[in-house]
Formats: sequence, C-alpha cells, structure tokens
Amino acid sequence: MPAPPASNPVITADASLPTRRKWSMALINFWLDVALLIAFTFVGWVTATLQAVFPEPTSSAGWSLWGLTFDQWYEIQFFAICFFAFLVVIHVMLHWNWVCNIIAAQVLRVKTRPDDGLQTIYGVGLLIVLLNLIVGGVIVGILTVRHPAI
Repeated sequence: MPAPPASNPVITADASLPTRRKWSMALINFWLDVALLIAFTFVGWVTATLQAVFPEPTSSAGWSLWGLTFDQWYEIQFFAICFFAFLVVIHVMLHWNWVCNIIAAQVLRVKTRPDDGLQTIYGVGLLIVLLNLIVGGVIVGILTVRHPAI
C-alpha cells in the first residue's frame, strides 16, 4: 500500500483577529470634510465670542471668559484660523488633479490634460505665490504701520 501523502500544516486566518480595513479616498475625504466643518464652526464660535462677549480690544483689559483674557482668546482665534487654513490646503491638494482637469477642460478648453508631474509643479508654484502674497502683505503692514503720537 502506498504511503499517505505528507500532510502540510495549513495556516488559516484566525477569525478572532480583526482584519485591517484599507482607507478609501472617499473615506479620507469624508473625515477631512468633517474636520473642516468642526474647525470652521470653532473659528466662527471664537470670532463671535470675541465680538459679542468682550468689549472693544482697547478697553478689554481685565476682562476674562472662562479664565482666558481677550488676548488669549485672540491667540486661540489665530491658531484656529491657521489650522483651518491647513485643512483647506490639504483638501485642495487631495482634489488637485480634479482642479487641474476642470481648469484645462472647462476654463481653458484644451484637449490634453497636464500630466501628474506638471500638475504638481503648478500646485507647488501656486502655493509659493500665495505664501509670498501673505508674507508680502504682512511685511508691507509692518513697514507702513503708524504708531500713535506720544
């Protein structure tokens, strides 16, 4: 009688171990949009609080809300706006291919679309221009601000 075939141990997935779910772009976009909504709501709330609760900034010395002064709330507003802007940049980056295709097809009405490398160069160039406009505006403001007469 022939010998039975050698049995190889079969490795099976343990049903008790959770499988890792891959994040789809739709799910990433959804959570990014949720974060944008929360950040936008927070920026709006802090801004409304600064306008409605505190007196004018020049006369808000000594006032506080929940242990934070006007200046501290003002800093919270600034950083909340920066965080919101960061999320908007990430959002646009994730949709940059779509933006470039819409500009090429609907605005410029060209038949060929720029390849991914060229789209990246356009995006980085636009980001550099926008950052230079922001920094340039701040520098102009610093150089042209007028101090009160003493």
